[in-house]
Amino acid sequence: MVIIKWTNKYSNETGYVASLSTKNKCFNNTFEKSEAKQYSEKAVASLMAKLASYNETENNIFEVIPVE
Repeated sequence: MVIIKWTNKYSNETGYVASLSTKNKCFNNTFEKSEAKQYSEKAVASLMAKLASYNETENNIFEVIPVE
């Protein structure tokens, strides 16, 4: 399992993806690693494509982190 960390390109603020909202075409964030949604490694490519399609990659850098 993995979680997705985000870093804002402009403010350098960081956090984690708590969920994706297909209705609002965005991600919901959390600043607590323990609250980040865990995804299977198979799902990551699809999730990253969704984040890009929501234009979230314009302002954020996403990093996949294995759950320890």
